[in-house]
Parts: sequence; structure tokens; C-alpha cells
Amino acid sequence: MMSEQLNETLLELRQTKEREARLAEENQVIFATLSALSQSQNKYQIFDELKKALSRYIRFDDFVVLSKEKTEVNFSTFLSSSAEFEHCFWGYRNKFHRALNGECILVFEPEQVEEFQSLPELLRQNIHSVLMIGIRAQASDSVLLLLGQVKGQFGIETKSTLSRFRPLIERAIGDIEHKEELQTLVNLRTRELQEARQAAEKANETKSQFLAMMSHELRTPLNAVIGIIELLRRNSDDHQKKLLTRMENSAELLHAIIGDILDISVIESGHSRLNRQWVNLHERLAHAFEYHEKSASQKGLTFDLMIQVCRDYEYLIDPARVIQIVFNLAGNAIKFTDKDGRVAVHIRSDNQQLEITVADTGIGMDPETLKQLFVPFMQADNTRTRNYGGTGLGLAITKHLVGLMDGEVQVSSQLNQGTTFTVTLPLQMQRAIKPTQTTGQEVKPSSPVRMSRKNILVVEDTRTNQVVIQLLLTQMGYNVTIVDNGQESLEIVDTEEQFDLILMDISMPVMDGIEATQKLRAKGIGTPIIALTAHSMPEDKNRCLDAGMNDWIVKPFRSHHINEVVMSYLNKKKSDV
Repeated sequence: MMSEQLNETLLELRQTKEREARLAEENQVIFATLSALSQSQNKYQIFDELKKALSRYIRFDDFVVLSKEKTEVNFSTFLSSSAEFEHCFWGYRNKFHRALNGECILVFEPEQVEEFQSLPELLRQNIHSVLMIGIRAQASDSVLLLLGQVKGQFGIETKSTLSRFRPLIERAIGDIEHKEELQTLVNLRTRELQEARQAAEKANETKSQFLAMMSHELRTPLNAVIGIIELLRRNSDDHQKKLLTRMENSAELLHAIIGDILDISVIESGHSRLNRQWVNLHERLAHAFEYHEKSASQKGLTFDLMIQVCRDYEYLIDPARVIQIVFNLAGNAIKFTDKDGRVAVHIRSDNQQLEITVADTGIGMDPETLKQLFVPFMQADNTRTRNYGGTGLGLAITKHLVGLMDGEVQVSSQLNQGTTFTVTLPLQMQRAIKPTQTTGQEVKPSSPVRMSRKNILVVEDTRTNQVVIQLLLTQMGYNVTIVDNGQESLEIVDTEEQFDLILMDISMPVMDGIEATQKLRAKGIGTPIIALTAHSMPEDKNRCLDAGMNDWIVKPFRSHHINEVVMSYLNKKKSDV
């Protein structure tokens, strides 16, 4: 008798130790899983960690988490180990209600339970045993389902095991809800940022289109102003020439402002490009400072210019952009330096690098002004008195051009003492090929031959510009015919020999220059066609060339520019055009 009681006691003791060991192991798993949950990046990782922990102690075939908002009627599949349960809906009935109230429920005949009636029949027939537990979270209710394909797959012991894992399940469901809220918030903010970015890009594109359009509209009448000034100067006395010179300087200033506006619109649209070519940079730079020397002299400034660029080498660079950088920096230095001051420009090439230094003794800048120096539309003199004027675009354009050429720009300044800009640009160089001299005679540039008058057709809709271009070309010795639009050019041009050259505006009523050129080429007219336009964007030039034009002249133009381009094509054989 005593022996049997002892054996029973020993058995109970062994079973107690086994339960304690199992519980200790479960606790270790729970703690390990909690640690893994804290490091999970998303709801799917949390789901996988929970499923892995439960699968160590409960054998199941499918693992499904259902969820519904507090205001919703039915549950839907939130996460599932099987794609078959995705997009399924589950009725909120008695068993789900009990599970949410804290019970761990074992279902032996799932096909009879109301919550499963809305599932597809084939799917419902494969579910023969269910173990469920519910969790009420702050924003939603969730039910965790362990599904088995064998009747009696779950029992009282597995039910107790699932109950012991409730704290872990609550933590996992809470983390999933938190991750979902964060993801929803991130998605919302991302969508808002995308919409804001798209709106900003659209606004920026609209602004750039507006600036480009305004640039075109301003260049057209400015072309007439500059052209008429040039015509009037030819037959004017000294007093009139002085007045015309002042008008011309104002027109040139307006032209520079329009150029700045167009440049900044091109930069902001991301369409700015470089036109690198092999050039004798010394020759280009030597003639680039006549305007600044004159401007400094009129203002009573000392203008020191030193160019140390080797004459015997050519450099692969965009010369127009280099001159634009120097023009902006030197122009600013003169503008912000008062009478009796000094502006020094030093340009030198060394070790395949071009260094441009522009120093002045002008008004200088404080540290706060320096921070915003390259911001578009910001100016050193931003007061209401506006003593110095300008658009505030020159330095922003300069900064962009230097960056486009893989260079650097540095600035140092002291208030009321002056400013120094230093620009460094990488260069590729090669020894220049000198032309072979066959004779000692000087070759003079060609000029229009009046004895053999050439016929030029001008297609231009603006009356004032018609007058200007006709006077310029007539004085050069050409026969000029004017028509108002592209349609009229088609009606008047019958043969290739009728005109020696066609100057074609782009923006015109009835028919624009692009369409007119395409139709002239389609008729077999091979006469050189030169675009005469206020559209100055690179893509505008490409449109002209793609349409069949041979070249283009941007308004406002000068007579010598017209003469050079016209002569270059009139001296060519038509087979060469």
C-alpha cells in the first residue's frame, strides 16, 4: 500500500517537473519571440515570428489573422499563411464575440459554425478543426485562427497552450496594428509629398513656359528698337549719335535682362546644355571686355584686365558659357563699385585648368548676404532704394554654369571693402593648327556685291520688323520681298531659282515658319532657309533644323550678324547647302 502511494507521488512529481520544464521552455520562447517582434520591420515579419513560435507547440495546417475596424460589421482576412484565404470575409457571430471577450475556443465541426458560412464551399470543406482566440486592440478587433484539416486535430491541451500564449499574441497583434498605422501614415505622407512635388513641378514648368513665352514676346519688339537705332545712327550728327548710343545701351541692358530671365527658365526646366568645341580661348576673351572697359570708364573706375591664356593652344570648352560667366562677374563688380574704385579681372590657364578671378573695391557683403548670394532673384542691394538695380539672376546662372562644366566658384567679401570671385574650370587642350599662308596679301572679309543683286524673301508678320529687315538688307544691296506669313510664302515661291535665300520667322498667324518650311521642302524647294526668330531655346533650334531649315538667327539681331549669315549662304553653291 505504501509502495503504491509512493509510486503515485513520484509520478506526480515527475509530471510536475515535466510541466515546469515545458512552461519554462515556453516562457523562453515567448521572451525570444518578444525580442524578435521588437526588431521586426513590418507586419509580415511579426506574423512570421508569431506563427513560428506557436508551431513549436501546436500542429496546424493554416494560420490566419482576421481583422475589422470597430465600426465594421464583418471580419476580413488580414494576414494568412495560405493565399486561398486572401480576400475572404467572415461573419461576426457568437463564437467570434466570445473569443473577443477573452475565451480560447475549440471548434470540432467548423462547417456548422455561422462564422464560416460565407467562405467558398471547397475551402470550407477542407477545414475540420479550428482553434481561435480574440484580441481587442485600440483601433480594431482581431481573431487568430489555427486551422486543421483533420477532425480532432486540436484538443484541450492545445487549447490550454494557446491560452498561455495570449500575452504574446496580444503583443504581436498590437505591434501589427501599430506597424499598420505607421505604414498608413507613411503612405499618406508619401502621397502628399508626391502630390506636392507634382504640383511644384507643374508650377515650375508653367513658370518656365511663361518666362520663355515672355522672353519671346519681348525680343520681337526689342529687335525693332535695336534695328531702328542702328539705321538712324548711319545718318545722324554727333548729338543725335550720343542720344542714340544711350538708347542703344538701354536696349542692350534690356536684352541682357531678357537673356537672364530665359537662362533661369532653361536652368529650372533642366534643359540647359553645353556646346563644347575646340577654340582659341585667348582670342575669344580678348574681345569680350570692350563693353566692361567702356562701362567702367563711364563710371570713373579703374579697370585692370590681365589674360594669361596661351595663344598657341586650343581648348575644348563652351566659349559662350565661359564668356557669359566672366560677363556676369565683371558686370556685377562694376555695378557694385562706386566712382574712383577699382575692378580687376585676371584670367589664366595652367595645368589644364582655367582660373578666373574678378576682384573689386565695391560695397562688399556681410556673412548673411553671402549665404543667399547664389539664390535666384536675391540681391546684395535688396533695399527699397534699389541703388544698383538688376534682376538678381546673374550669380545664380553663373553658379549653375560653373557646376555644369564641373568647375568650382568661391567668393570672399568684406562689407564696404570689396568682393573677390574665383572660378576654376577644368580644360582639355591641344596645340593649335596654324593656317598655311600661301600669299602675303591680306584677305579682306567679303561684302555684298551690288553689281549682282541677290533676291531674298523675308517671311515676317510684325510690321516694324518688316521695315527694319527690309532697310538693312536693301542697304546691303539685296532685292527684298516681304510676305506676312508662311501661307503667303508657299503661294509666292514657285521655283528654287526664284529666290536666293529665305529668312523665315517662326511664330506667325495663318501658318507658322516650321510648317511653311516643311511644305516648301516637300515641294522640292532647296533654297536656303534661315530661321529669323525670337525663340532662343536649344530645342527651338533643333525644331527649326529638323523641319528643314539651314540655320537660325535669334532676335534681336545686328546688321553685321545678318550680313555674316546671309553672305555665308549666298556664297555657297546650292548643291553645298
